[in-house]
Amino acid sequence: MKKVIFSAAALMLASAFSFAGTPETKTEAKAKPEVKTSSTVYHYTSESTAPGAFANTANWSEGPSDNPTCGSYNNKPCEITADDAADLSSMLNGQSNSNVLLITDRNRQ
Repeated sequence: MKKVIFSAAALMLASAFSFAGTPETKTEAKAKPEVKTSSTVYHYTSESTAPGAFANTANWSEGPSDNPTCGSYNNKPCEITADDAADLSSMLNGQSNSNVLLITDRNRQ
């Protein structure tokens, strides 16, 4: 009878240790894979230099610029890199023209 009680107690103790730890602590040890998003280049399509024009997302189109002066001057923005259209909007929102020129990848005439 003592062997049965001892065996049952040992079995219960072993079961308790196998479930030790909460699900949260068991999963914390696993590293989560980092998801990388691809960036998109946008180019300035307008000729306007009016205040706020550079920050207007309607003046930007997805894709690299085919303007030959892109990267040569500092009068207008040329290209900017963003994660997506929402990121572009966030980057440009409320910026003055001079601030947009500072954050763009390349400027143009």
